[in-house]
Amino acid sequence: MQFSLLAPSTGTHAFTLGFAFRQGDVPADQVPVLSIAQSQCVVKNRWPDGSAKFAVVSGHCSLQANQASTLSFTAQRPSAPAAELGLAELKATGLSASIDAGSLGAAAWSGSDWDSPFLAWVAGPEMSSWIYRRPVGSDPHLVAWLEVRLYAGGAVEVLPWIENGYIRVAGATNKSASYRFSLGGNSRFSRSIDLPHHCRTPLLDGAGLAHWLGNDPQLSVRHEPMYLQSTRLVPSYSATVPATAAAVSRVPATFTPLQLGGFTAGMSTAGYQPTIGVLPEWDVLYLCSDAAGLWAGLQRNGYSAGRWGIHYRDEKTNRPLLFSSYPKTSLNASTTDDHPVAGSGTAAPAWAISHHPSVGFMAYLVSGRWFFMEQLQFAATYNYLSNVDGGPYPNRNGSAGLFRSNAGANTVRGAAWAVRTLAQAASLTPDADTALRAEFIRSLEANIDFNHATFVAQANHPFGIVTPYGDAYGTATDGKVTDAGWMQDFYTAAYGYALAMAPSISEAARARLGEFFAWKARSIVGRFGGAGASEWLYRDAGVYNMVVALTDLPDWDGGKGPWPASMGALYDATFSAGLPGPRSAGDLRGGNFPESTSYWGNLQPALAYAVEHGSSGAQAAYDRMRAASNWGQIVTDFNANPVWSVRPRR
Repeated sequence: MQFSLLAPSTGTHAFTLGFAFRQGDVPADQVPVLSIAQSQCVVKNRWPDGSAKFAVVSGHCSLQANQASTLSFTAQRPSAPAAELGLAELKATGLSASIDAGSLGAAAWSGSDWDSPFLAWVAGPEMSSWIYRRPVGSDPHLVAWLEVRLYAGGAVEVLPWIENGYIRVAGATNKSASYRFSLGGNSRFSRSIDLPHHCRTPLLDGAGLAHWLGNDPQLSVRHEPMYLQSTRLVPSYSATVPATAAAVSRVPATFTPLQLGGFTAGMSTAGYQPTIGVLPEWDVLYLCSDAAGLWAGLQRNGYSAGRWGIHYRDEKTNRPLLFSSYPKTSLNASTTDDHPVAGSGTAAPAWAISHHPSVGFMAYLVSGRWFFMEQLQFAATYNYLSNVDGGPYPNRNGSAGLFRSNAGANTVRGAAWAVRTLAQAASLTPDADTALRAEFIRSLEANIDFNHATFVAQANHPFGIVTPYGDAYGTATDGKVTDAGWMQDFYTAAYGYALAMAPSISEAARARLGEFFAWKARSIVGRFGGAGASEWLYRDAGVYNMVVALTDLPDWDGGKGPWPASMGALYDATFSAGLPGPRSAGDLRGGNFPESTSYWGNLQPALAYAVEHGSSGAQAAYDRMRAASNWGQIVTDFNANPVWSVRPRR
């Protein structure tokens, strides 16, 4: 339980970061205490056993220029609380701030304006923070936001952003203007921005992550990567990426509003993208590279996520929407013709559920910044809005928010990534954010229950294949169904990740999730069999597509199939034009081996979670893969492209 701080100048510097604790390390009757006196730990989430899960950590640390200082936590009985910094202390700094948008109007704060925050985010003796919001002039859509951190001693850190998006307010369009931000009477930002509807962006320009009243300490933070992986809130990775790797050079060193950053310009572009995976490339690098600048760089990419038009804020609550408040609302088809407000003007880049990356999650996990927590929530709620609310199967089942693998708006991979994002939101939405947290948990449980009822409670496909969204890689009359094996692997990985994160779902739902994952893991474990006629030969596990049924219209809903007798039958049908080589033990082959960005990489998270959760046959499958004489080739490639290098913790 430790992290390190690094500053370019000698002095006592203020800091704030997020820190995840492994379940049980800080028991329910204790609190995390940092190894320096001037510090505080505000716990935002607890594990199901009541132990601390995630905290926002702040303090002041004496540092020597360019020399890292490591700080560690211990679990202790709580002591008498110290006096918290309040709004009176914030006003005593003489703070003033304004966001000006030219002819669109302005929003400003000073004096008594600080008495009315939108919400209080952190309270403590070393740092307290608040969220403020105001409409820009009389514009019905454009809103100025501030995340304000006050430190003991009077230092103030401010993150300003503009947002252009509501659910129901008519006339949504782009807001193009020359935007200026002033702090303490001094201009800190000025740039022309064309902000599409339902987008947002921080008003930052350059290397800074926020604006400071006074000098920016320019701190760099480094969490202990093995400990962070041991919390299970992130996967465990095997790669070791050198600081000179091309992947590291892609992490942005500066930020400008609406920049692309590390993202792919066309989110739905086919093929490998460094954004696609359980976590995107820049998040993974923070866990498996000691290169400088990664803590700041992943936050810059977190800011870049505002460029997508996914920010449908409920104008009644000024928070991301509650599913239960919009059971029939859909950006797609709606059974009651209930749609969010239509927009016009400059279009934001298209968000694709089928390819969407994890956004906000890791940036929040390591920074504790409210902006990123909401970014994750916006992604989860937009995915909900993108699905059909009801009507003919498949659909999201109203406010239940199902992500069915055979819904065309999702596809198997889209349903996988949507559940990944939903599980992240259910795991890290603060315990005190009761309404949204409960909605995400209910929706996650609904997805678990649906899959359990369909594939476990009744007999179904014996080899863990969820319903594909049609015969996408075959024809309707060829006597078989062909699906993408890698999409099935994404689905397996997403539910394995959800099970590992241990969100605060009910014990019954947790048991059903474990049972469903054990069934789903068969689809990856079964592809690592031996050379027998009834087995799928492990050498050919990395496939682009595979035959999953030996009839044109199998019954997945009722579970009746008919289903193949063995994985060997599916193997023979998949390679019906000729086997890929001898049906005998040997090197791994096919699937663009040893490219770690291709199908042998894609399957690693699914197999890793199968081993981690003790799925039947998983350890033998994993050992068989690693025993191949050419396994080391893909290991080498993972050190350049680490996104898929997920390994089991067992």
